[in-house]
Amino acid sequence: MQQRVREFFDRYYSRLVALLERCGVPRSAPPLLVLGVLSATTSVVIASTLFISHRTAGDAGPLAIEPAAAGPAGTEVVNAERAQVLSMTMVTRNRWAAGWSDCTTSPNCRYAAVLDRDGARATSPEWPVPYATLQDGTEAIAVAPPREGTLTGDTSMMFRMTYDGPVLTRLRYRMPTSTFATGEILTDQIVPGRIVVVNPAESSVRMLDTRGTRSPVCDTSGRCWMLTGVGRTDILWTDDGGKTWRSQSLDSHNQLGRLAVSPDGKTLVTTSVVVGDSGQAVAKMRISKDRGATWTDVAHPPQSLNTPPLAFDDGTALMLGGRLNDRPRLYRVRDAAADLDRGYPGDLADLSGDEHLMYGFEVPKRRTTEVVLSTDEGATWTKFAPR
Repeated sequence: MQQRVREFFDRYYSRLVALLERCGVPRSAPPLLVLGVLSATTSVVIASTLFISHRTAGDAGPLAIEPAAAGPAGTEVVNAERAQVLSMTMVTRNRWAAGWSDCTTSPNCRYAAVLDRDGARATSPEWPVPYATLQDGTEAIAVAPPREGTLTGDTSMMFRMTYDGPVLTRLRYRMPTSTFATGEILTDQIVPGRIVVVNPAESSVRMLDTRGTRSPVCDTSGRCWMLTGVGRTDILWTDDGGKTWRSQSLDSHNQLGRLAVSPDGKTLVTTSVVVGDSGQAVAKMRISKDRGATWTDVAHPPQSLNTPPLAFDDGTALMLGGRLNDRPRLYRVRDAAADLDRGYPGDLADLSGDEHLMYGFEVPKRRTTEVVLSTDEGATWTKFAPR
């Protein structure tokens, strides 16, 4: 028997036998000894491979997984009888992301997102918390935040459309930093009360260590703005990705201010909001046409605002507001005065975008299922269901 095993090694593992012979293991050694050396060598190789793989896991590429592997298909959420649109981000008319919810078909609400990229649409898997819809350059993406509301816990995922179809990627958590780079996204939609940095290129997410807590926005000049304050509202801005910051006090009594910045960064609109028994009322509105160097109070603004205003490069602004507990209307700010615009003949519940593309939810019969958009500053509107 031993002779046959030795002949087997000589025939099929001649190089190994020769190598062992050079290392002091004679060719006449018992075959079981050779087999033991072979097993030990294999174990070392496997252990080394696993160690290297584990050691470099943090630097590996993003983990892309099939949407079906992450959870049930989100089409049931989007097509549910009482489904509603929760969030909307439009980059162009044909590139957008919409977050949907369904809170009627099970004890817990279910959420999903729909993405459209030049006519190709895809629906994300279900998620137990609302998706955040964000703009990534010329693309729209959806991020599934962690269930616990913190980046130290559960998984976060990113859903996006590519030329090859939809891709669901697990986001890697990075250590918090005080700086960020061009191409990274600043958002307050993932962790409540905190600014989070999303890096779509490397599929990572991390906390931003800064005084800012809400309303981050970056203009085309590279300057990024945000609001902060406890019991007050301050505006912060940086021109070097967070290496240095400057700040200015906006309101020493209210901390629920709202900020709008035009694409070129020259027009800024800030609103101080007071919370009362009847809701959130506008205490003061100011506008700047020189990047915040000087400010002017806006005369007779609407009593309440549903969403932050939209600031335009030409020094004007548009907002959705009105009297408290009344149907919101469109107001235009010109020459430091807010006047009722020609309006929209429907029920807008949200307003986003810029002078080239404005959009918002419409609420027919108190359920948000459609979005309207305008490419001529509100003169005409187009309606569609983002699913």
